[in-house]
Amino acid sequence: MRGTERLIADRYLLHEMLGRGGMGTVWRAHDRLLDRPVAAKELHLLTQGDDEHRVRMRRAVREARAVARVPHPHVVGVHDLVESEDRLWIVMELVGGPSLAHRIAEAGPLTPRHTAILGLQLVDALEAVHAAGALHRDVKPANVLLRRDGDAVLTDFGIAALDDGEFLTGTGQLVGSLEYMAPERVTGAESGPPSDLWSLGATLATVCCGRSPFRRQGGPATLHAVAYEEPDLPEQLGPLRPVVEALLRKAPGDRPSAAAARTALRRVAEGESDAGPLPSATVRVPRPSDPAADADTVTSGHERPVRAGRTAPTANRTGPSASGGSPRSARRKPLWWALAATAVTPAAAVGGLFLAGVLPFDEEPTTTTVSHVVQSATGWQPVTGVTVRRGDRVAVRFVSGEWTVDHRNIPMTGPAGYDAATDASLDGAKDCKVKAAAPFGTLLAVLTGDRKFPVHTVGRKVTFKATGNGTLHLGMNDAAGACSEDNRGTLTVQVSITRQS
Repeated sequence: MRGTERLIADRYLLHEMLGRGGMGTVWRAHDRLLDRPVAAKELHLLTQGDDEHRVRMRRAVREARAVARVPHPHVVGVHDLVESEDRLWIVMELVGGPSLAHRIAEAGPLTPRHTAILGLQLVDALEAVHAAGALHRDVKPANVLLRRDGDAVLTDFGIAALDDGEFLTGTGQLVGSLEYMAPERVTGAESGPPSDLWSLGATLATVCCGRSPFRRQGGPATLHAVAYEEPDLPEQLGPLRPVVEALLRKAPGDRPSAAAARTALRRVAEGESDAGPLPSATVRVPRPSDPAADADTVTSGHERPVRAGRTAPTANRTGPSASGGSPRSARRKPLWWALAATAVTPAAAVGGLFLAGVLPFDEEPTTTTVSHVVQSATGWQPVTGVTVRRGDRVAVRFVSGEWTVDHRNIPMTGPAGYDAATDASLDGAKDCKVKAAAPFGTLLAVLTGDRKFPVHTVGRKVTFKATGNGTLHLGMNDAAGACSEDNRGTLTVQVSITRQS
């Protein structure tokens, strides 16, 4: 199919179609202004729509622009975003080689060492994108292109931002490749950098083994496998197996950081026989049934005491219950709905997953844990997927990321904010502080509800008891509006709400 003489935005002349997917069609095109070949992706979404649609379009443009500011050899170059023919078009660099999915289909799986080399490149690409305040959300072999020299290039950021697991195709099916969606995306919880790393793990397994570790017959069965089943990992992964297993852990907080994954992948890429040590997954340990030991405590993965003779409930909920009532235990029944369903909308998928739970049988405290990405320039941001009631223990723990209150002049910092000297240099803007006693850039938390709650300094971690019902909000110590226009970066945190049933 050819697009000859079809001109978009009075600048890009379309030639032949390079590929078509559920969300867009890619054309080989020519930029007549700069006289260079480009790739133009025509998104299968009209730019006109209701308010919610327009919000998503603005977010897509914002994230695509963020990616465009990432000068990285393994991130596709985004040249332009234009509206033409009532559609949004993303104009990108034209990568000469095939996709990684096409390469595997044509020539078979790669060796563990070759897979690790590409994995290193993709980890670096994701880390650069996350540092720019964006997420990919759709890492999979089809979205990795290979240059003529064999290097990997991560692409399709704009479509991932538009999709976000919530857009529907005309048939009502969930957009995207389900077997590469992280469990927290499948269950409707907040996604963050660890979600992209999970998708990278699934991609590396597919590239090395020739098949996805979670693909099943039909979408519902694949959703169930992603959310609850262990990955099917053949022995041919060899020394790559430990790092893939670590990346595919269900809980975002149990996965290795990008830095740890890079170290492990580098060992395999350099021909080592193993990936080396990786951070251990959270282990929940039952206390021995010894009445004399009741005065002691054993800490579970969510850092709460476990009574003697009990096993810590493994509830790691990443979204609200279907009924909006009390939290549910993580013990699950099989997803019988998956056997009958032939197409799954996001609402049906999330609802079905949570309806599969069972109520706790005792009065052990339950913990709801979600991953949340805190933006630097948005002010107070509500944490979705959790509710806070009076008496709940609220814990916020820093996971990864950096941000700055002035990207032109001030370096990046972490959740504890700037050192005393840097903070003092910003005294001229001290009225911008949300909490005067804390340095600029400090991660803050506050409950909002029917009464006034104190603002908590989070730093790397804070735990406090809720004194009333409310919604947990997180933000940077730099007021929204004119104060935050020059902020950049994000922090990923883990939020846990522990409640006595």
